[in-house]
Amino acid sequence: MQLKSEIARPRVYETVIPNRIYTVFGAAWAGETDVTEIAVSTDGGRTWAEAEFLDPVRRHAWRRWKFDWRTPEEPGQYTLLARAKDASGLMQPDRHDKNHGTYVINHPLPIEVFVGDPGGPQP
Repeated sequence: MQLKSEIARPRVYETVIPNRIYTVFGAAWAGETDVTEIAVSTDGGRTWAEAEFLDPVRRHAWRRWKFDWRTPEEPGQYTLLARAKDASGLMQPDRHDKNHGTYVINHPLPIEVFVGDPGGPQP
């Protein structure tokens, strides 16, 4: 089974309030081995920060995690990504492996969010 992580919250195109702590939630899977690290990027993959696991290590099970994101003061669109690492040191690939077509999607999937007034217009 391929190493994989997913962001569950926020939803794609969700609007979040500027300059607040917003808790990002997700889960990671490593199949035959253990997920040992999870990192989150809030700037499209330029920088990464460690997230905190909510569950103990359990082989063959998704492991939930959270990340407290200080949302930027500047309104706009931001790209969130999550990537996992397993006990053997394997890191989730940055890009889709074209040799796998559409049947193995284990690269980080971007979550586009808006920072601004949730009741106002989105960029």
